[in-house]
Amino acid sequence: MTKEKLTETEAQENREEMIVEDEILEEAQDENATDVADEIETLKAEKEALYDQYIRAVAEAQNITRRAEIDVANAHKYALDKFVKDLLPIIDAMELEMKAVDENSSEELKRFREGSQLMYKMLLGVCEKYGVKQIRPEGEKLNPELHQAISMIPHDGYETNQIITVAQNGYLLNDRLIRAAQVIVAK
Repeated sequence: MTKEKLTETEAQENREEMIVEDEILEEAQDENATDVADEIETLKAEKEALYDQYIRAVAEAQNITRRAEIDVANAHKYALDKFVKDLLPIIDAMELEMKAVDENSSEELKRFREGSQLMYKMLLGVCEKYGVKQIRPEGEKLNPELHQAISMIPHDGYETNQIITVAQNGYLLNDRLIRAAQVIVAK
């Protein structure tokens, strides 16, 4: 029986050793599981950060494309800006010439005036064809976005800030102000 007791004791010790080994193995697996879970969380966070960067880069690329399209459209729309600015003094000179001719009444000057008025109308027609509009605000209320008041005078027939006289017509190119109309307003 002593031999049996020894085998039983040895078997008991073997079982205890196996339990201890199993516990060590479980602890190692738990540590590995924790390490794997931590690594998974780290990878998920990295994936989210990269996805966020990707979304931002796509949005930025779309914004750049949209801005470029708008810039090109504006370049086409307002390409005549400088040309129109250079043309305005010629139109102004024609207006002054027609006003001066109106004061004289000789037949030759009347025919000259008619020819000048025809050329003036043709010139304004061509300008309108390309998006240039003349601002003639006589009788309107002063609008600081379109008009520049050069003088204020008291006048009984007009309300305060109502335009009495247009000293120089203003112009728009595709609804963008090229030159404000210079006006005299009532005080």
